[in-house]
Amino acid sequence: MRSIACIALLVALGCLPAAMGQAKDDPCLKMKSDSEIQQCHAVAQIAPQLRSAAQIADAGVKADDSAGLSYNVHMSDCEGRWVALYHKPEDGPQYTFGFVYIDPQAGFTLEFGGYFTIHGDGSFHAIPDPIHSNKAAFKIRLEQNGVAALLPHRALEELGLQEKPGWLKYYEDTANPVTHKVNWGFHYNAIGDSRRALDYLESAYDENPNAPRVVIELAYAYNALGRPGDALRVLKNEFAKKPKDELLCREMAYADLKLKNYKEATEQYPLCIALCDDSETGMAERSELASDLSAAYNGLGDTASHDAWVEKAKSWAPKGSPVYKYFHPDQQ
Repeated sequence: MRSIACIALLVALGCLPAAMGQAKDDPCLKMKSDSEIQQCHAVAQIAPQLRSAAQIADAGVKADDSAGLSYNVHMSDCEGRWVALYHKPEDGPQYTFGFVYIDPQAGFTLEFGGYFTIHGDGSFHAIPDPIHSNKAAFKIRLEQNGVAALLPHRALEELGLQEKPGWLKYYEDTANPVTHKVNWGFHYNAIGDSRRALDYLESAYDENPNAPRVVIELAYAYNALGRPGDALRVLKNEFAKKPKDELLCREMAYADLKLKNYKEATEQYPLCIALCDDSETGMAERSELASDLSAAYNGLGDTASHDAWVEKAKSWAPKGSPVYKYFHPDQQ
């Protein structure tokens, strides 16, 4: 199954680290003017706050919804909508907002819109933002399905926002209808909303089961939703045609494991492991597959093989990787 990467913060002025290092390592010094350097530093200062707010997936504590904002939707529910990022009562009177859309190449994205306050009468008021007014806008690529609040229509009017920003036209997907559905299914899978992904992928598969990537995305969605039987149904013929495709192999093995087809799983997983390369990513995948294979042997009651594959999984896990941390929780 896919690993979930951290949110990447992309800034129009350049990519910035989460924390600024020594002056000689400061990427803002590459800007051409003093005003651009100042804007760049301002972006770097607020970036951690936005990154944190955008990736809160389970609020856990009560949000400040006294102003009529309810943080009860996930980013994947907000495509093409303006949202307020998660806000706790102790965060003060300033709210952060942005627009959620899908970039056909990069996936779910939050375009930072600025800040607002809510007065006692419930009206929304924009806070002057020198970063945005100077067009140093930036985006957060959403790879975790954080929670947010949808801005009501009256908020858009009072903040002077178009329901659909004019710049959104530059991010339209110009692919043919089937490819568009596969692309959107991929992006919904990537953010962790495979239920919505199926709306696109099943339709694309019905129209053209041979469309590029449709089978792997559909199988991934089925597995993610606990439907391994459906995953195997669409995978078998495709894997027979592409026996060297590691992604197809992984989804088949995972489906067999979840269906408790342990014998088939112990035959499938070694095929997948053999397809992994020796890169750090490949070794991490090999470790994950070996761990799953050990579970299949456990299901068969083969303790010796289970233990042997656990040891292989540990030995293949690259230090610092999520799978390494899984095996060494005491070193986190």
